[in-house]
Amino acid sequence: MTNIEKKSKFSKNIILVIVFIILFILLPRFISGYYTRILTAIFMYAAIAQGFNLMSGYMGYLPFGNIMFFGIGAYVTAIFMGRGFPFITAVFLAALAAVITSIILGFPVLRLRGHYFAIATIGMNGAIMSVVQNTTEITGGAMGTTLPIIPQAPEIVYNYFYLAMFALMVLTTLVIYLVINSKFGYAIRSIKANEDAANSMGINTTYTKIITWAISAFFTSLAGALYGYWMSFIAPEEVFDVMISVNTIVMMLIGGAGTILGPIVGAFILEIVSEFAWSGFMEYHLAVLGIATIIIVFFVPQGVLGTLGNMIKNRKSTFKKKVGMSNG
Repeated sequence: MTNIEKKSKFSKNIILVIVFIILFILLPRFISGYYTRILTAIFMYAAIAQGFNLMSGYMGYLPFGNIMFFGIGAYVTAIFMGRGFPFITAVFLAALAAVITSIILGFPVLRLRGHYFAIATIGMNGAIMSVVQNTTEITGGAMGTTLPIIPQAPEIVYNYFYLAMFALMVLTTLVIYLVINSKFGYAIRSIKANEDAANSMGINTTYTKIITWAISAFFTSLAGALYGYWMSFIAPEEVFDVMISVNTIVMMLIGGAGTILGPIVGAFILEIVSEFAWSGFMEYHLAVLGIATIIIVFFVPQGVLGTLGNMIKNRKSTFKKKVGMSNG
């Protein structure tokens, strides 16, 4: 493919992305509040899944306890808003707290690999949740805490968080795209390929892993901050729930780990299947959701985008062979 063809393809992709962004911005005008809330949840999960994708899909570290940053984002926002800080300031402080936490914990924990790292992050999530539950004067304890309610009509509030979560998803995807296609991004990929070899080649793997986790924590905490303000009430068991991590990991795998749009595709697929299971099989929705997930993973083991990419490559390879044989 020539440079001109590459530029033309890139321009077409940019135009297509802009069109989709405009369509989603205008969509709430044509759908009910119920579907607006579903899409808002999809955008939130997609943003969280992008954080997992950066850590796992590109770097090879699976942080099951990454949801701790979601909880930190929600609670720090609630604490500061409860003391009169505006939402934007509270969100900034929440993101800063999550990044600082990831850096402090990253130095010892990111020395672990594989399932040891995954288990350690679950333990840290549980430890932070325990602290939140026992600092009743600050966090409200196990009973949870409230955030200010926006004094607007429900439709306006729904649209506000719809656009905010959509913007977060787009921003997270854009930043990860830029990171992965940078020099730093190649260092991230080299860790997944062979961390020892990357280290021997002069790549500061410790620095790379900590910064990568900080980026993931930053966007995960923003999702938690928006979620807390959206719900106006949060409890420790809700925002530190490891099942949120499990859901987002499944979304990443269904869409395609190690692809830019995979987490978004996976979030749409899993949430739509989940809603279908709830509405059609209320008593057996978990069983239906589990079976549907197994079927999807069975037929697209590399994720939807990964499988489609392989199919396209195979067809191109077959076409080139046929052309070569005909010319011969």
